[in-house]
Amino acid sequence: MPAHIIIRDGSPYWWASTDIWVVPGADPNGAPGTPVAGQPAYLWAHAANTGSGLANGTRIDFYWADPSAQVIVGTANPIGSAFVDLDLNPAGQDVLCLVPWVPVVVNGGHECLLAVAHGPGDSNPIPDPLPNGYVFDPPAHDQIAQRNISVLMASMLAAAMVISVRALPRQDKLAFVSVEYGGELDQRQLTLLGLDKMDLRPAQRGAVQVELSLEPICGGKHGHGHGVGEESAGQPAEQEQQQEQVLSVSVAKTYAAGSEVGGDETLDQEPGAVEDDMGAAGSAGPDGAVDSGALEGADYGKRGLRVEVKRGTAAAVYAAFSAERLHPGQYQLVHLVEHSQGKVLGGVSYVVVQPPRRHAEQAQQGEQA
Repeated sequence: MPAHIIIRDGSPYWWASTDIWVVPGADPNGAPGTPVAGQPAYLWAHAANTGSGLANGTRIDFYWADPSAQVIVGTANPIGSAFVDLDLNPAGQDVLCLVPWVPVVVNGGHECLLAVAHGPGDSNPIPDPLPNGYVFDPPAHDQIAQRNISVLMASMLAAAMVISVRALPRQDKLAFVSVEYGGELDQRQLTLLGLDKMDLRPAQRGAVQVELSLEPICGGKHGHGHGVGEESAGQPAEQEQQQEQVLSVSVAKTYAAGSEVGGDETLDQEPGAVEDDMGAAGSAGPDGAVDSGALEGADYGKRGLRVEVKRGTAAAVYAAFSAERLHPGQYQLVHLVEHSQGKVLGGVSYVVVQPPRRHAEQAQQGEQA
């Protein structure tokens, strides 16, 4: 009688699993929240056995990785393991990793987290140990989940976020990174992110603008390049050249991970968005936008950043955020999504928050004290 171990993916963005969460601080039984760079935190996962046989002694391995849409074994860093006996209760169990995790300062605490379950008698086991170069691929394996969602306060957007686009050890990669907006956080997500006490509401689309570049850029109120809906006329030639490297994306979509890109699942277009009218074949345009032919048949119908990566290497993509239109008490979800060969490989999600005035004042008073 086989077991069937599950750590659930997020929905609709599978890399935002609510079955993985962080408890910052020295007390692993404290309140969930956002990790702080350089300070200890504890990781939890929720696992269930939906099969017909027991899975006693199931081991759950925890990893952290630099923010990347597609995470590969060898680039993820092991944190520790936990063991749990999974009976046939479909509700599952919460599992604590007793090894504390200290987020690295270089990423500001915005690392990607993974939980991987290895259990006896699993109906569809994954390799143990996972071989180097193995793609974690959570949608393809019920035993693997990823939490790649971070909170960005609107007052702290001067530095651009950096994500890695990685190629497999033996294969070059041509990828397309897009920015997608939209979605609401349910109560569980708000709690896991430590935002449940702020009385937040989702903003209308277009409140946050994002600029993508292969070169370092600045975010905040006056970033380099241009965001969705902004005009570039009359700007210096040097800034115009920078803008050629910055591609703002604006179409919100939801889809099953690994599904074909495009189709009836497309949501409403962002206000002020620019959508390319491209044919079925062709090459990259002068601004770097890639049409369907350049990405082996993927009909994107939108703009993004084209990234070419040699086998076994990684490229940095810089994302500068501007939240001038985000009002106090609002948040907006922003997703950086990596596509290749017409498939969704993964993504990184950010919750850009403008706290209510009372929370901002309390935080300021706390800093002064």
